[in-house]
Amino acid sequence: MIFQKAPLRLHIGLTVCILSIPGVAHAQTSATLAHIRATNTLTCGVNQEEAEFSTSDDHGSREAFDHDLCKAVATAILGPHAQVAYAEFPDDATGQQALRTGAIDMIATQTADFAHAAPSWVAMTRPVLYDGLALMVPKKLGITQARQLAGKKICFIAETETEVSLRAWFIRERLDFVPFPFQEEGEMQAAYATGNCAALAGDGTRLANTRLAFGKHADDYALLPELLSKDPLAIATRSTDADLSHIAAWTVEILLQAEEDGVTAANVEAMRRSEVESIGRLLGRTHELGAPLGLAPDWAAQLLKATGNYGEIYERDLGAASPLKLARGPNTLWSHGGLMMALPLK
Repeated sequence: MIFQKAPLRLHIGLTVCILSIPGVAHAQTSATLAHIRATNTLTCGVNQEEAEFSTSDDHGSREAFDHDLCKAVATAILGPHAQVAYAEFPDDATGQQALRTGAIDMIATQTADFAHAAPSWVAMTRPVLYDGLALMVPKKLGITQARQLAGKKICFIAETETEVSLRAWFIRERLDFVPFPFQEEGEMQAAYATGNCAALAGDGTRLANTRLAFGKHADDYALLPELLSKDPLAIATRSTDADLSHIAAWTVEILLQAEEDGVTAANVEAMRRSEVESIGRLLGRTHELGAPLGLAPDWAAQLLKATGNYGEIYERDLGAASPLKLARGPNTLWSHGGLMMALPLK
C-alpha cells in the first residue's frame, strides 16, 4: 500500500492511501460524489485526539477505527482499488468546520449529539461507536462495579462534561459522591497513580488510551464494564450530499449485517455459495443492493474483503486484538446483548 503526504487547507494533515477503481455512475450524483469518482479519492476526516484530557472533546483517539470506516466507504464507492485521503484533525470542532467548508468529504466518527447533529447542513449515520463516561480503577482494589465507588474519591478534569455526567449519575443512583477535581492532567494522573483517588473518570475511549500510556503498568488498571452516560459517535457528511450520505449509512448496515451472518474478510467468496437469502443479497448474488445507491452489484462484497465486518474492525482497532483492549460493551451485536442491529436487507 502506497502512502503520500500533502497539505490540506485548515492546516489538516493529509495522508493518501492508494487502494483505485472505476465506480458506477449514478443519475443524480452530487458534485461531491462526482468529484470522488473523478479523482478516485475519498477525502475522509479522522479524529486524532491529543493524548491529554481535553475540555473541548471527551473522546479518546480511535484513529485506526476511523481509517477502516473511511476505507469501507471508499471501497463501496470506488471498488477494491479505492484511494483514501486521510485528513487528521485534533477535535470535533475542527473536523466539523472542515466538513462544512468542503475541505473533506466525510468524518469517520463525529460526536452524535444535539449540538453536532442539529445543524441543517450536516447528516449523520446511525451510531458506529457507543462511547460514554467510564471509570478506570486499580485492579488491586478489587472494584468491579461503579456502585462500589460510593464514598471513594474519583479523579477527573474539572469543568468538563465528564464532571457533569459523573455528578448526575451519583445523584440518580443516590450514592455518596466524593469528587477530586483537577485543572491539569499531569497532576490528576499523578494523584491517581499514587493511590490518592480510587478511580479515574472519562469517556471509555479516552481511558483506554490513558491506560495504554501507563506502559508496562497498563495491566495494573481495569475499565469497569458499565458506561455511566451516552456519548455516541457516527459518520458525518453534508446533508446536501444525499447520495454520499446514503452510501455511508448503508455501508454501516452492511458491516453489521455481515457480522450477524458470519461473513468475514476471509470467507466472502465461500459465502457467496450460501443458500441463506440475506447472505445472497449481502454479497450481490441477487443484484438488489447496487442500483438503488448507484453502486456496483457486488459493492458490499468488495468492501467486506477490504475491511472485514464490524466485529473484525472493532476487535482489530479497539478491542482485544488492539493495544487499547477496549471491551465491546454496547457495541456488541443485539443478539449478544448489545445495541448493534443491522437494518434488514430486503
